[in-house]
Amino acid sequence: MDSPSEFEPSESEPSNLEGLPVDHQLNRRPDPGRPRVVFTSESDSSAQQSPSEQFLLRAPGQGSQADPFPGSAIVETSVPPEQKQRPKRTPGGDVSSSSSSGTGFFVFSIVFVLGMFFLGPEMVERYQYSSTRGKMLAEYDFAVENLGKRPLTDVSNAYQMVALSVRPSVVSINAIKDGSGRVEENGMGSGVIMSTDGFILTNQHVVRGADSILIQLHDRRQFVATLVGEDESSDLALLKIEAPDLIPASWGDSEQVNVGSIVWAIGSPYGFQHTVTSGIISGKNRPGDKYHPTQSLLQTDAAVNPGNSGGPLVNAQGRVIGINTSIFGDSFQGISFAVPSETAKFIYRELSSKGTVTRGYLGVKPVEVKHRDAMRLQLPDLDGAMLSQVVEGAPAFAAGIRSFDIIRQWNDVEVKNFKHLYRLAEMTRPQTLVQVKLIRDGKERVTQVVVGKRPENMR
Repeated sequence: MDSPSEFEPSESEPSNLEGLPVDHQLNRRPDPGRPRVVFTSESDSSAQQSPSEQFLLRAPGQGSQADPFPGSAIVETSVPPEQKQRPKRTPGGDVSSSSSSGTGFFVFSIVFVLGMFFLGPEMVERYQYSSTRGKMLAEYDFAVENLGKRPLTDVSNAYQMVALSVRPSVVSINAIKDGSGRVEENGMGSGVIMSTDGFILTNQHVVRGADSILIQLHDRRQFVATLVGEDESSDLALLKIEAPDLIPASWGDSEQVNVGSIVWAIGSPYGFQHTVTSGIISGKNRPGDKYHPTQSLLQTDAAVNPGNSGGPLVNAQGRVIGINTSIFGDSFQGISFAVPSETAKFIYRELSSKGTVTRGYLGVKPVEVKHRDAMRLQLPDLDGAMLSQVVEGAPAFAAGIRSFDIIRQWNDVEVKNFKHLYRLAEMTRPQTLVQVKLIRDGKERVTQVVVGKRPENMR
């Protein structure tokens, strides 16, 4: 007896053949002459198949040898994908996979945050160090390469040439005052040789009250100097030594020097002889202190210290454009002052020729031109000097000049400010006729004045 077919129910299972044809109930085999239906997937059928072609009918006798029901008609129909039975996933499997993924991401995030917290600063520091070092090496290579072309050699040589041309003319001064049976140093400073016959220009406060003055030259020769004359108003004094082979300095023009021009100061600060410093002209026409109210000074940031007083301030050609005279404060703070060469030359000529200084006198008190004055009088700028007072009977009064006049021009020279007017009047010889251009009540006038001689008791 054959084994039970897959179409035959086992004895232990109930038969569900009720309602089937008799031949099925008896033989448990379908009628070969009756069509059967076989379900296939859409992928097995042609993509171009029409709905009317979804049933394939095989005539009896056309079945293949592998067909268990040869000769039977087969009807094939396709089943939509959504109606296919999909493999079931256990709920436990999905939860386990999702939980594992979430745990891994959480652990990765914690490790990443901790790594950035502990290693991040070091990584940033290393990056910055590498970047900075790379930049530094590039700048170093660039500097070495370009310095090899010696771009600053000419500038350096120019500085050296200025120092070499002036230092032989600069002297150290030791002013000595005898008192109470002992030797006391009264003042130390500097000076500059201005002629081959031994005239040396210095500050008046360096040699004031000295009983003897000792001069040391650049070549270390020493001489005793005599005081030719001194001028308290300008704080300048003229000395003289008898010495051969002197190298004098040359005069420059302080009127032509501009703010920003490079200058050199040479002297003996704190006893360090022939010290050279450099800077620029920081300003012009600066007022003097309370002891020298009419001074008009050059301002520089070249280092000037005690002992520099009386030494020269020179321009880029090594010519004297000023005599260093004072500093702001007790020690150098970047602000120092020098008597302009135009004033120094005048004092030098006066003292070397007659031992005293004779100044011109106008008899006015000039002040600064304010902005409101320029607006009221419709002035083009703030140049000039306004006269706050005119002394009755003085040369200016005799020439018709009155208070509140603004002097704009002295002969052919434009008056820059009231300090400039002081200097122009003082440097004019007495009894000289000067043409003055002024503004009164908004109108320009021209007058002539005969300059007088300044009284001896005036500063």
